[in-house]
Amino acid sequence: MPGPTAVLVYGWLGFERFLFWEYFAGVPALYESMGIRTLVPNRSWGDSTRLRSAQLAEQLADEPGPIHLIAHSMGGIDARRYITHLGGHAKVASLTTLGTPHRGSMLADLVQHKPLLSPFRRLAGVYDLTPSAMARFNAGTPDHPGVRYRSYSSARPVAEIPWLMRYFARKLEAADGPNDGQVPAASSPWGEHLGLLAADHLELTGHDVWLNPFRRRPPFDHIPVFKSIGEWILNTPG
Repeated sequence: MPGPTAVLVYGWLGFERFLFWEYFAGVPALYESMGIRTLVPNRSWGDSTRLRSAQLAEQLADEPGPIHLIAHSMGGIDARRYITHLGGHAKVASLTTLGTPHRGSMLADLVQHKPLLSPFRRLAGVYDLTPSAMARFNAGTPDHPGVRYRSYSSARPVAEIPWLMRYFARKLEAADGPNDGQVPAASSPWGEHLGLLAADHLELTGHDVWLNPFRRRPPFDHIPVFKSIGEWILNTPG
């Protein structure tokens, strides 16, 4: 009997693989070793959740289900739209999100008002992630009763956030408290909250860009988290 199917859904600026850089580092190999069939659908880089969720639906159209969606960052929003509005509920058994801004992130507002960040305004997806846009999305996108919704949030102290994200982490902390450098911890819980992880936004999928040789920070290993999700999938009826 074939094993279950997991679909890894990457975030706003993500892609499955670039040269040796794999978005969900080591996770497909981990799941295949556990007997979990694994897919990573390709979707538009930086585009709106409306387009990206439609692309997700198109790529999963021939999958019989049940499938388990595991999504990082904006991928969780794409997945929720697919489930509720594009027929995904007919084949999706569960959605587990990591660092997804279910209630938005004020950084999306910041991008729209900072001249130095103006190039990001051309990436349509940023407008979908403001707190006001997500409030509208949540009001119009109810959870489907036949799908299990699970989530992880994440945060590190500002001093442990890589310098590339530290400016944003300070802004987020002042506005919304603990965060992972891109998403407030309070924005990420959805459905069953599985825990607050001591990780920055990129560490959640296995990418440590901490480049300070003069100061160490506690390490974070994403593999046990994904292994726990995989074990849950293996023990969950379709």
